[in-house]
Amino acid sequence: MINLFNTHIETLAIHRVGNKSRNEAIFLSEQPFNLNDEIVPLIKEYFFKPFREKEENYYQFAHEVDLDYNDMFKYATEIFANPANIQEVSKKITKHLYEQSNHPHIKNGEVYVTYLTNLSIDNNVVDAIGIFKSELQADFLQFEEKDSNLEMILQQGINLSKLDKGCLIFNYKKEEGYKILTVDSNRYDARYWLEHFLSVDAFEDENFITKKYLKFCQNFAKDVVLPAEDKKEEVMFMNRSVNYFAKNDQFEEQNFLNEV
Repeated sequence: MINLFNTHIETLAIHRVGNKSRNEAIFLSEQPFNLNDEIVPLIKEYFFKPFREKEENYYQFAHEVDLDYNDMFKYATEIFANPANIQEVSKKITKHLYEQSNHPHIKNGEVYVTYLTNLSIDNNVVDAIGIFKSELQADFLQFEEKDSNLEMILQQGINLSKLDKGCLIFNYKKEEGYKILTVDSNRYDARYWLEHFLSVDAFEDENFITKKYLKFCQNFAKDVVLPAEDKKEEVMFMNRSVNYFAKNDQFEEQNFLNEV
């Protein structure tokens, strides 16, 4: 369970990454962005809104040999060890993202790397790293007074109501590969963000196992209970299953079988 209400953006680095397969450029800013009171609430809502609206399915950095071979795990650890160095490490992260941008459908865009404080996860207050990417631009109108007329000017920019891609890397459960939340609104290449850039697996905590067991119950209800009984019994079986997990802190399979 996370709480982002009191989260503070300590540092924000902004870069731009193109599509490597199309020979598009990469642009790396030398200095962090100077945050001000006007932009902070807007950018916080832009970054965090998708995570408030999405089910909390956690991930963790992974590697088939050793976590230390996972580039993003190394970069995250480097930042958590020395947050003041986030600008330089954010360049490495952006270069790493650029190297994964080989699919022809991957769009160029801005990359935001942030150091965040005062996040709450599983009732623990921790720091986190936020990595976000904006890809799709929207048309908008600006108006300008010119002599006795009002002129209409068409411009393009980022729609702050929709984040294209993002992840929150919590400084929590480091030994397992940190706890991570991620969103991807544009699924033109589902493997690009999760597998190639982040290199993550599902975080197999109690919540993950509970969901997996409930999915098993759902399939059992559909494939076994419904054909043998009726729709009402299928629904009642699933209600009993959900209620069991809601009222029991510990799962004991024999108790579950007896009760459900």
